[in-house]
Amino acid sequence: MTLWTRIMWKPIFWYAAIYSALFATHIIAAANDLDLLFKIVAIMITGQTMLAGLCIHLLKGDVQHARIPVVCLAAGLGWAYAGMDESWTIALWVIGAIVLQMGTEKGLKYSAPAESNNV
Repeated sequence: MTLWTRIMWKPIFWYAAIYSALFATHIIAAANDLDLLFKIVAIMITGQTMLAGLCIHLLKGDVQHARIPVVCLAAGLGWAYAGMDESWTIALWVIGAIVLQMGTEKGLKYSAPAESNNV
């Protein structure tokens, strides 16, 4: 694996690791009836899902790498918020995530990469 490939995958790895840790925490909180912890972690997962491109950018990655995963994660999030049942509201979560991803890409198009902001 080349240096460029390793650098490219580093932000994706950290995003996935943080997401997985939060997901595991929310399952443990739900299993142990820790409602407040569950709600806090659910909010964090929602934010990380809906703002996946921005999170990848802040981890010094390419915002475009979130395009496909954000659709899948938003569908799963919509399914969870729909009570783990089929619902038309799942499409709203997916559309919302796509709009936020497009807005993030457009908004960051002319800005400096995250690592260049460190003075």
